[in-house]
Amino acid sequence: MTHVTTPTPLTWGWISLSILMLAFQTALMLATAPFFSGWVDRLGGRLTGQNRYRSSGRWQEIRHQFVRPGYFVAGDRLSSLGCRSGFVLSVLAAGMVPVFALLPAGFPAPGLLLVCAVLVGASLLLCLPLLVQRRHMVQNAYMALMAESLLLPALVPVLVMVGGQDLSAFLAHVRSLSPLGSGAPFVLMGVALFAAAAWRGRQAGETSVCPLSGADRGLWLLATDIVLLCWVTLAGDVAWAGCLALPSDGTVETWLMECLQGGSAWLLKLVVAASLLAVTQLMVLPLPRRARVRLASVFLLGLLAWQAAYPSLAPAAVQDKTASIQVQDPALGEEGTPQ
Repeated sequence: MTHVTTPTPLTWGWISLSILMLAFQTALMLATAPFFSGWVDRLGGRLTGQNRYRSSGRWQEIRHQFVRPGYFVAGDRLSSLGCRSGFVLSVLAAGMVPVFALLPAGFPAPGLLLVCAVLVGASLLLCLPLLVQRRHMVQNAYMALMAESLLLPALVPVLVMVGGQDLSAFLAHVRSLSPLGSGAPFVLMGVALFAAAAWRGRQAGETSVCPLSGADRGLWLLATDIVLLCWVTLAGDVAWAGCLALPSDGTVETWLMECLQGGSAWLLKLVVAASLLAVTQLMVLPLPRRARVRLASVFLLGLLAWQAAYPSLAPAAVQDKTASIQVQDPALGEEGTPQ
């Protein structure tokens, strides 16, 4: 029997609590992103037999860049503007991606297409500083920019499954489905998101070096980590949305307990994602072949998720159509029985 959650009436109390929750979620994402990247680097170094910094080394590097004086050369002004704009978009995306709770019904929520577009826009802006480099290093930057540009069209098969729903409404629907039953196609959709964005972004960041210095370089490092964490969180939410807290007719204390459980599940998702990203560092492939493998995997996974979800959605539409025909049949009464 499927448990149906009654939507909470949108009152000023829930609006204020949702705004506070979004502010806390954004701050949590900003604080966790460098630790997550440092954790992936540390674990990847253990697997490949290399010496890496501790997981807190990424935060220390970012703080060190903020206290260093910056120097500018030709083209760095435009790179600095692109870096700051990308940081603003990454912070906006950190507030739109659910971490431990969903927004109540009626609260304005973005769609999955808008969230992905903001993340892709932030990645494109963060690629601008990479283009102002020496000739032998700019090739990797152009390939990273091309990979970012092709990311949103590659996600079209996955986005078709969502349609025009708000992200919170879509995840609330997936939340009630079993991951091993009717929710299995959406688990596959989360895997497609992870393969399309998180793995591709991680590999692209390893082959490019930002030429900025000072506070701009610190912002670039922080924004890159936030974008990666947003992709990982979004993929985990789609694959396993049952842990997200949803406001109901219960008390606020019950909802806060569900938020704590959702936060614990989010940490578990990060552990799984970090392990997968670290394992991918064992793959020794040249950059062009690695890009072809990523694009082929995302198209196949997205198409498979679309085809797997369509049969599970079709019987519900046929059943609704049959019910409407029975009601309109003049030979049947109001309760569907012969007169």
